[in-house]
Amino acid sequence: MSGERPAGDGQATGRADATRPALGIGVGGSIAELVELARAAEGAGFESAWVAELERSAFVQAAAVTAGTSTIRVGTAVALAFPRSPTITALEARDLDELSGGRFLLGLGTQVKRVVEARFSVPFEHPAEKLAEYAAAVRVVWAAGRGEPVTHEGRFYRITMPAFHGPARPEARDVPILFAAVGPLMSFTAGTVADGLIGHPLASPRYLAEVVRPAVAEGLAAAGRAPDTCPISASPLVSLSDDPDRARREAKLQLAFYATTRSYAAILRLHGREAIIGDLRRAFVRGDRERMIGLVDDELCDAIAVACRPDEVLDRLAAWHGVADRLILAGPWYGIDPGRARENALAIVETLSHR
Repeated sequence: MSGERPAGDGQATGRADATRPALGIGVGGSIAELVELARAAEGAGFESAWVAELERSAFVQAAAVTAGTSTIRVGTAVALAFPRSPTITALEARDLDELSGGRFLLGLGTQVKRVVEARFSVPFEHPAEKLAEYAAAVRVVWAAGRGEPVTHEGRFYRITMPAFHGPARPEARDVPILFAAVGPLMSFTAGTVADGLIGHPLASPRYLAEVVRPAVAEGLAAAGRAPDTCPISASPLVSLSDDPDRARREAKLQLAFYATTRSYAAILRLHGREAIIGDLRRAFVRGDRERMIGLVDDELCDAIAVACRPDEVLDRLAAWHGVADRLILAGPWYGIDPGRARENALAIVETLSHR
């Protein structure tokens, strides 16, 4: 029992078409820097700002961005689900939504088995099924906040929530929940229960069109949900420089880093590059970044990333039109000097101001 949910995350309706997707931006760096970047994006007309969970808490970053802005939507891309109790996640998301005046978007991800087990000491089991149940459990907690005594009894989580003792907030909405998804199973699962999907930076427009979007549509149909219930947010990797070779090298290194993870092999397979995975892993283990860059050819780089001069970025982003409902633009971070990463982020904002 969780109350009525919005159709999608409130941004897009229906299948993406030839119109330009909404523009979001990934923000990072120090707390002060990410707030400054979010403010700049807000002033430039960006629809949303997104924080990741790498070396900082996604929710603390989101709180800082929320407090430092007034109109731009604020999302997590993504907060890690399994290391947290669904109850804790629900409480933090509800507080962030109140703090932001209804601007918060809860992006949840599973991470990969190696990271979840080694870094967070929690089991990694049946991730698609478990994330779907996680979302249901989060919505149960929100229902309790509206004064509804509710219980969730599932395979992975059991939560009994009497109505909260404080004043009920019947007007409090269910915050939109977006699932990070790469493969068809998680994409299908997002279609069945999520309010949106966040694609991976390694996912090309072709992969989204041929693998992710059809799986989402199947999930929507299986659950009897409307076609506009799970809009897709793509996450193009964007590297801008007046020196195109520099931009391309930075993008290639980031793509190479992602491609060392087994979970993304299907994307390389679609582009006929699965054979490079072994060499990429060996180069990564040796710390041979030049070899990693060399293994990602120009054609593969251009099929996935936007690595170009600033005056070329709009034409390059057109590849996502009709595939994604929102673009969350973020630059390379692996092996990149923080000053250069900040320079690139500001270039993205300036180049796409009010576009």
